Amino acid sequence: MGQNSPVDLTTRRLTLRPIGAADLFAIAALHADPRVAHQLVDGVPDDGLKALQFLRWNAPLRDAGIGTFAVRRHGEVDLIGLFSLTPFRDDPALLELGGKLAPSAWRGGLAVEAGAAMIDHAIGTLGRDRLVSAFHPDHRAVPFSLARLGFVDAGRDTLFGRDVRIMALDAADWRAQGRKPLPPRQARTNLTDYGRGDGIAA
Repeated sequence: MGQNSPVDLTTRRLTLRPIGAADLFAIAALHADPRVAHQLVDGVPDDGLKALQFLRWNAPLRDAGIGTFAVRRHGEVDLIGLFSLTPFRDDPALLELGGKLAPSAWRGGLAVEAGAAMIDHAIGTLGRDRLVSAFHPDHRAVPFSLARLGFVDAGRDTLFGRDVRIMALDAADWRAQGRKPLPPRQARTNLTDYGRGDGIAA
């Protein structure tokens, strides 16, 4: 197995596993929830056919050790979210961190926990120097979670024809903060005019 082969990630409470055929209907169900889908900026695979197309699109990314990971609590079957590392604007040198959680998992810091595992995989295992995350400018939960992970404001852009906000994280900063999330008080210094919340859904 090569360095970039599919790999499971684990945290104190979560298992993150590259998505596969067994996740097809759970992926569709997650995106069919309007509370999850309404502020996403990319495609919404909210039925079986779209989810199948999404799995096919993800397959080469999975083989490269990136792509989308299914998030579950340890010992549980139900999928509670999806987190991803994908090339930003099709640039293989720059990965974008994305994620979404089911409403039942919006509290308790699970987004930050899952995000930290993905960052450590990208930087520690895959050797990436910088990550970005793009999200809907009206999303009030994303920025604080990203700030806790060490991301800082990188301005506005357009993605899939929609306005987005961008935050970025350098590998050196991730290592400097001990490869773990920042305390909430310290994270607020990374924010500009963003709201506060807990959950990555971009």
